[in-house]
Amino acid sequence: MFPTVSHSVSHSVTHDHDHDAVIAELGSEVFASLRRADQRRTAKEYLRGMLSVSGRKNARNLATSVGNRAAEQRFHHFIADSCWDWRPVREALTGFLERIAPPRAWVVRPLVLTKTGDCSVGVERRYVPEAGQTLNAQFGWGLWQVADGFEVPVNWYLDLPDGWLSDPVRRERSRIPDGYVPPASAEGGAVSLVSQTVGRLPSRLRPVLSDARHAALPALVRGFRAARVPVLLRIGPSVPVLLADRALRGFSHRPVPAGKLLSTAGCRVRTVLRPGGRGSVAALRVRLPGLVDPTAAAGSACGPQAGRGGLTLVGVWSGTGPSPEHLWLTDTVVPAHALLEASELPEPHAAAMARAAEAGLRDYGGRSFQGWHRHMTMVSVALAARAVAAGPADRAAPAPACGGDRLMAA
Repeated sequence: MFPTVSHSVSHSVTHDHDHDAVIAELGSEVFASLRRADQRRTAKEYLRGMLSVSGRKNARNLATSVGNRAAEQRFHHFIADSCWDWRPVREALTGFLERIAPPRAWVVRPLVLTKTGDCSVGVERRYVPEAGQTLNAQFGWGLWQVADGFEVPVNWYLDLPDGWLSDPVRRERSRIPDGYVPPASAEGGAVSLVSQTVGRLPSRLRPVLSDARHAALPALVRGFRAARVPVLLRIGPSVPVLLADRALRGFSHRPVPAGKLLSTAGCRVRTVLRPGGRGSVAALRVRLPGLVDPTAAAGSACGPQAGRGGLTLVGVWSGTGPSPEHLWLTDTVVPAHALLEASELPEPHAAAMARAAEAGLRDYGGRSFQGWHRHMTMVSVALAARAVAAGPADRAAPAPACGGDRLMAA
């Protein structure tokens, strides 16, 4: 289930001579759900502009880039007011990428889009631990598909606070659908994003990676268990866990911080990271206090996720110190070395966000819920187009021999 390491690299604007081939191959498939021919033509023209503009991806700049300034109003309408549904486009994009480069992992990344003012849909002031300050921003999640040599976001979730959902004026102004009911928590949004995307894909049993150091961990684990997808979660050393490894006697069976447990019990099972490599890795079977797995109790878990009543705590040391530098929690039963290999698949979070920003991640200036989702869909398609244009030989680059640090949240 856990593949060998590959590492994605960032690419800037696609060269002009690659545009037509990429748009013909990718656009014809992912925009097939757009019912009108003029919508499909506009979508391809919009994509061409996104691949050409090196600055802000707004309607004016895109129209200028394609040599048709009169297209500005049409481009604005395409995102803000057109009737096309973004969900089939994202599904088609996921299927396209699944076919040309089967995923090796899925990565759930937190989304923080800073804004000025309070008119952008979903915007609120919230403390962001990774930034160490309160930010006025839109918050959500992005699901990234990681394959050989590239990493592309294929689905997005925008968190809508109660202040937006319960305010009829705000709700109407931002065109939030009347029947829209979001998940009960931010963690529920992450789980929902994975569930609705991965579904019945052949790659549904590839690991889902996420930085959970600032998330409600029990809720996240419980949700992914219910969705029956394998997870590998980055956690902090203070997370309380219960040792469930019967082979290790003499250690407390009361909740202890994960970092402390690995510093003590982990020393008995530490192994050299890789032949000829530096550092070491240890894995312990643990449980989260208060987390009950009904599927395990019923004996219904099977396959790669069998034995899901417990979790595996993985610690990574780059040197000889007593405390691990990186901690991971997973519900799969595979060797620790394989878990570490999987943790190194994604590119660093900051690099992924910078690459997405180049494609227009932060450039939506509208106020509507639908407009936000359409814009983010086009960002995904543009990033996929760049990956396709780069070609396999240009995409692949070796990952570092040791790290476990590829899901840094800042």
